[in-house]
Amino acid sequence: MSLREDMQAAVTGGDLDAIDALAAEHPRAVRYLVGLMYRSDDGVRRIGARGIALAARHHPRVVKKIIERLLWAMNVESNTYAPAAPEVLLAIAEETPELLVPVVSDLVRLSKDAHLSQGLGDTLRRIAERCPGEVGRELTRSLNRHAGPSGRGCR
Repeated sequence: MSLREDMQAAVTGGDLDAIDALAAEHPRAVRYLVGLMYRSDDGVRRIGARGIALAARHHPRVVKKIIERLLWAMNVESNTYAPAAPEVLLAIAEETPELLVPVVSDLVRLSKDAHLSQGLGDTLRRIAERCPGEVGRELTRSLNRHAGPSGRGCR
């Protein structure tokens, strides 16, 4: 089987160990995970997002580029609909939140969009929870100060 087929089989089978092994060995496997994020199956997208997050441990530069592309796709100017972007970013925040710290201001700005607010709010809360020290504390304070109409803060 090809790398694409192997990755697709691992994702559809929910085999995170196989996804992690494929991503560790083949940096280009990450792009196949990104491609699976456009599938209609929620389970495939969820496992694909988790796979991208796992790949960040092995290939942080590759995943940083994916983060940049997701941020662009969520911008109104891109004229692109990125329904899976918040899910991918949340998965990355759970695995390697430090990759998202440089783009927190973009995430805050984009979270004002009604279609993105819940997913990006969850992502920002996860970054705040997972980042130790002053970064996490300051983000938590900021999110609590700027809680939306639901009043949901970080904690």
